[in-house]
Amino acid sequence: MSWTTALTHWPHLLEKLAADFPHLDLAALKRFRGDRDKMERYLADAHDLTAREARTTLDDWLMYRAPVIASQAAA
Repeated sequence: MSWTTALTHWPHLLEKLAADFPHLDLAALKRFRGDRDKMERYLADAHDLTAREARTTLDDWLMYRAPVIASQAAA
């Protein structure tokens, strides 16, 4: 799923992102308002990842997890 597509499902995806990454705080995620760079930095800091690891992790989550979540929300 592209970042642009993810933003159309943003409120529902944020809850699942916070559930899948337990060191992320939902309130903090909401403050980023879809700013991918801020999300990646926060993911890296919260989960002790490098910037590259955080970007790859978020890319993987968007590719494999987000489409399932979005389809469930639409059902």
